[in-house]
Amino acid sequence: MSRSIAVRVSESVVRTIHVEDGVASPLEMLPILAAERMGELLATELAALGFTRDGARVRRVEKDGLEVEVDLATATVTVKLGANQKVAEQVELESRTYAGHEAKAREHLRDQAIGELDERVAAATEDLRKRITKQLEGRLADLKQELDGAVGRATVAALTERAGQLGKIESVLADQAGNVTIRVKV
Repeated sequence: MSRSIAVRVSESVVRTIHVEDGVASPLEMLPILAAERMGELLATELAALGFTRDGARVRRVEKDGLEVEVDLATATVTVKLGANQKVAEQVELESRTYAGHEAKAREHLRDQAIGELDERVAAATEDLRKRITKQLEGRLADLKQELDGAVGRATVAALTERAGQLGKIESVLADQAGNVTIRVKV
C-alpha cells in the first residue's frame, strides 16, 4: 500500500519593472519662412518655456518625469513618460502525491508557481502602464496649449520678419483673440 505524501513548493520573485508610454505629433507650423528659420524662431519661443537646445532638437524634462522633445527640422513633438516599480511576489503551493512521485509533483507545482508569479508580474506591469497612460493623457491638454502658444508666437515673429522683407513695418497690432495686423509701407 502506497503512502500519501504532502509536497510543498514556495517560489518568489523580485523584479523592477519599467513602463514607458509616449506620443508623437506634428506641430502646425505655417511655412512662412524657410524651414530652418521657422525652426530657429520656434526654438527661441521654446527656450523661453524652459526647453534646452541640443542641435536640431529642444528638450525639457518636467518634475514628474515627463519628457518633451521637439524636432525643429520636422516640427514634430514627442512626449514620453516612464516609471519604474519594484514588484515582490511569493507563491506557496501544496499537493498530495504517492511515495516515489515527489519529484514529479514538486516539478509540476514549481511550474504552476512560476506561471502564477509571471501572471502577477504581468498584472502589475499592466496596472503601472495604465497609470502612466492616464497620467500622460492628463498632461497632454496643458502641454498642447503651451506648445500651441509657442507656435503662435513663432508664427507672429515669422510674419513680422517676412513683412520686414517686403518693406518698412509701420505698426504691429495684436488683439485679445490672437489676431495680428502688420502694416507695411512698400
